Formats: sequence, C-alpha cells, structure tokens
Amino acid sequence: MSHFHGRYDYTVDEKGRVNMPAKFRKSLNPAAAETFVICRAPGGCLRAYPQDVWDNYEKELASRPQTPETLRHQRLLFNTLSDSTLDAQGRITLCSSQMQIASIVKNATLVGQSGYIEIWDTEKFNAYVGGAEDFDEVFFQSVEAGLRNLERR
Repeated sequence: MSHFHGRYDYTVDEKGRVNMPAKFRKSLNPAAAETFVICRAPGGCLRAYPQDVWDNYEKELASRPQTPETLRHQRLLFNTLSDSTLDAQGRITLCSSQMQIASIVKNATLVGQSGYIEIWDTEKFNAYVGGAEDFDEVFFQSVEAGLRNLERR
C-alpha cells in the first residue's frame, strides 16, 4: 500500500495538469499502474486515490446497504470521478469540473494523507489550516474523540 506524507505546492497548467511529487510517485504500489482515481472530498478539496487503493474502497462502498444516504453519497462521489495516469513528466490531469469543485484556478496544494492525496486550491488550504495556535486544540479534541471511541468498544 502506498503511503503519502507532506505538502507540496504547484501551479496547474492551462490543460489542468499538476505535478505529482516525486516522493509520492516513488511511494506508489506497482499495482496502481501509475493511475490515480480523482474525486471530490469533504472540505471542498479533491482526493487522488492510487488505482489499487480505489479498487478496495469501491468494493467497500458497494458492500454498504442501499439506503438513501448511501445512494446519495455514491451519486455525489461517482459523478465527479476521473482516472488520470501519470504522464511522462509525472503529472496528473484534473478535469474542469473537479477544478471548479475545489475552486482551483492556478495554484494547487497536494497533501499526503497516508493512503490518498488531497488536492486543494492553495489559498483555500492556507485558510483551512489556519494558524499554528489551532493545532493544540484540534490535537487534543482528536485524542479525546479517539478515547471515547475506544470506550464504546
């Protein structure tokens, strides 16, 4: 399984192509065949899943009960999907509707989230992460939530 970590800022060209960091490309599992599945994600960004990771995620989605919520989630997700294979320069291509969803005009930030990559408009991501003073609050809220989850098991 691929593991992606770190932040990289790039310019998106007029054809919607953006560099995939060399570090991320080297981390790809050969089973991904240098292909990413790109879709919308919470927070107004995009996610790029390596093909092998996406295949497992899609199986999990298909196994969920057919509830109105599940169907809505799948419809909202699948209508934004595109496959993008790395080109000779190590770039992926974002389609215009994806760029619109994520408000990406010129500058994109790629953030490794272990098994997938988030793709943000750079200004939007900078506003989202805020100042360093927010980190402590978010960190301890996350720890508390994790402990509550463990107690329920």
